Amino acid sequence: MIFTLWVAFGLYHLAFTLIFALAFSKYRHAENERSPAISVVIAARNELKNLKQLIPALLQQDYMDFEVIVALDRCTDESKKYLKALAHPKVKSVEISEVPTGWNPKKYALTSAIDTASGEWLVLTDADCVPLSNQWLKNVTGNMKDGTEIILGVSPYRAHGTFLSHFIRFESFMTAFSYISKAHYGRPYMGVGRNMAIRKSFFHKVGGYLPFKSITGGDDDLFIQKNATTTNTRVVLGRESLMETEPEQTWKAYFHQKVRHLSVGHFYKKSDQLILGLNHGVHFLFVTGCLFNTTHSFFWPTLLFYLFIKFMSYRFAAGKIGTSINYLLLPLVDMLYALLTPVIALRSKLVKDIKWKN
Repeated sequence: MIFTLWVAFGLYHLAFTLIFALAFSKYRHAENERSPAISVVIAARNELKNLKQLIPALLQQDYMDFEVIVALDRCTDESKKYLKALAHPKVKSVEISEVPTGWNPKKYALTSAIDTASGEWLVLTDADCVPLSNQWLKNVTGNMKDGTEIILGVSPYRAHGTFLSHFIRFESFMTAFSYISKAHYGRPYMGVGRNMAIRKSFFHKVGGYLPFKSITGGDDDLFIQKNATTTNTRVVLGRESLMETEPEQTWKAYFHQKVRHLSVGHFYKKSDQLILGLNHGVHFLFVTGCLFNTTHSFFWPTLLFYLFIKFMSYRFAAGKIGTSINYLLLPLVDMLYALLTPVIALRSKLVKDIKWKN
């Protein structure tokens, strides 16, 4: 009976995995003949080191009509001095000395930058990111069609060779695996603010971040939850479309980051909470169920079949995204991901004082 339940959990989770993987076969990259004006928007607080890497990479983009707007959120470093010294016509800055009551600092910084943007499209990213190609902006706009208001991209973490780095890359891949798949099936539910584009007129039409301006986090996924539809949202994949970012260097920092990310989950639509919760729950039960079935004669063949399907599914999706994961570590990171996700999600519901940056 226990083995039968374990197999049922595994098959159920594999069904989710296969359905999500098949969505990537639907992706077709299109070349957009139009080149709309773009405003790259960045919120930064004491990010001088990162800005010195990001801004030059942005200025090398093979795209004619774009600007870079950096919102300097109460900076005490020399970020302002650096941007001023650049004296580049494409780079603008907005200085924020005080955050109004009732506003989350990052959302206020982004809104302040967006208010000064002149581009038809807002392309959002973070200061600790770097595009993997000078074709990034061309790729972001490549899949625009009439009626497109939102474009979801992928932002993997940089590899550093440590187990933590491999795990964070896997966890980030799993997040993209899920939200890109659901967007392909016409059910977009989240995106990442490190690589996302929004039509400026649409952003203002729906009220921007005002409906959730005080909430820490959610400048990406809550905006998608409220405003993305089957017809107005598209995705962009491929290595040249990626915006790579630096992973956390310690487990403590990683946990803090994930708690912040997952803390907005209870604002999701009930249907999204149910589907995501069910998938994570079944994954958790399958992995923990391994402990009670190791002596069964069919345990190892079943586990190998489970890992093979996952390997093939993830390899196919990763190829479409343009990234990679360490497949040798797949059994270990998959198990750890299954065990940690519910724990961090529970922790995120208990923590009250969550901040972007102090």
